Amino acid sequence: MKTSSEHPAAGLEAIFAGMRPALVRRAAAMGAAGDAEDVVQDVWLKLRGVDAPVASPHAYLLRMVYTAVLDRRRGARRAAARDAIWQSPANLVEDAVESADAERRLIAVQTLQAVEARLIALGEPAAAIFRRHRIDGVTQRKLAEEFGMGLSTIEKHLRRAYAVLLDLQEAQP
Repeated sequence: MKTSSEHPAAGLEAIFAGMRPALVRRAAAMGAAGDAEDVVQDVWLKLRGVDAPVASPHAYLLRMVYTAVLDRRRGARRAAARDAIWQSPANLVEDAVESADAERRLIAVQTLQAVEARLIALGEPAAAIFRRHRIDGVTQRKLAEEFGMGLSTIEKHLRRAYAVLLDLQEAQP
């Protein structure tokens, strides 16, 4: 069993217990009236993690209360701002959506250009077979008839196209 001299927090916890009413008053005076007990409880929980000796425990505890009240205020402000955005007129939300949509459109256009460049580099008839199969939905058997090729040749061209596009996908961040 550790004594207060062996564990610095044990002595600090004893001082905290004696100062608890003053700490609650301090938190209330700083504007945390309804949450003063919760603020002091937060300080208690943080205090349990203190392992180093504290030179001025009274000032240290008062500072911890001050910091905890400020943290709660900041959290409340962030929550209010977040709630205001969610409850704001639709134009703020629409602006955010339009911005995201514009970015997605730009990415889609760039991706489509990269795919088109790879298909052009792949050459014909592989690019045409890929487009007819993936975009137009024509079956491989009908493509074989249309291009006058065997089914295995159509499959070979599709595998080449898929390999080129897989390389493109792996190359993108």
